Amino acid sequence: MGEDLIGRDDKNFPEKLRVVKPVVKQIWYRGKWENNIFKKCCAVVGSRKMSRYGKQVLAEMIPKLCNAGYSIVSGLMYGVDQEAHKLALECGGCAIGILGWGIEAKSEEGADKLIEKIVEGGGLILSEYPDKTSARTWTFPQRNRIVVALSEKVIVVEAGEKSGSLHTAALARKQGKELLAVPGPIFSPTSVGTNNLIASGVAKSFMLKNTHSEQVQRLGMKLNESEEEVVGLLKIEGPMGVNEISRRTGSGAGEILSRLMKLEMSGILSEERGIWRML
Repeated sequence: MGEDLIGRDDKNFPEKLRVVKPVVKQIWYRGKWENNIFKKCCAVVGSRKMSRYGKQVLAEMIPKLCNAGYSIVSGLMYGVDQEAHKLALECGGCAIGILGWGIEAKSEEGADKLIEKIVEGGGLILSEYPDKTSARTWTFPQRNRIVVALSEKVIVVEAGEKSGSLHTAALARKQGKELLAVPGPIFSPTSVGTNNLIASGVAKSFMLKNTHSEQVQRLGMKLNESEEEVVGLLKIEGPMGVNEISRRTGSGAGEILSRLMKLEMSGILSEERGIWRML
């Protein structure tokens, strides 16, 4: 898979990158360069230690963003970044991956196969670094300014207290971009950063529409208190098994299974390999 170079003086060099500091002099890329891919972009960033909750949020979020015409921009790191790009490809959206290493360097984050799929799917892989330049501690923060610059909005899905995603959030604020953060469970270490962004007023709270309550209303259903408890738990904490739900709610496994089967028959939940999740 070959790569090409586009310089700052080229008429097709993205206008969004012309105002970035430090100056972006040139960009190496893989894929078919089409300016339309940069027209409407959203950066989705987050923790490498993605939780079940984070994965569920992305599964709901990415198709909606793609359907709204956004190209999904991220840094191709393990966790939230890669999951966002995988989901974008699955729903027929466009993905733009910004590398923190050379355009020809082998990825240590397991992104090589994903890079190929992004290019095959009509997306782009960009890097400010030539050839097989190795990643350094400073290349990732420098990469982040490009992720932000290309995007109209930046969404932080999960972030620990000292997550690198918070650097991206700071750049988004500095560049005047719309910054959103996904609120998470208060006991989750990967929600500390996002919850702090919201609590401090730095970021808006990103809330998904079409909640389970709207779905229930659409189906003309009425849930009792025990069923609402299960649905609410899965909505907040993400997919889990019967024993875990039983432990969290304090109800017997048999009783929980009965509730789950009713909710599955009603089209609210689904089960796969013993794990129950929201539809």
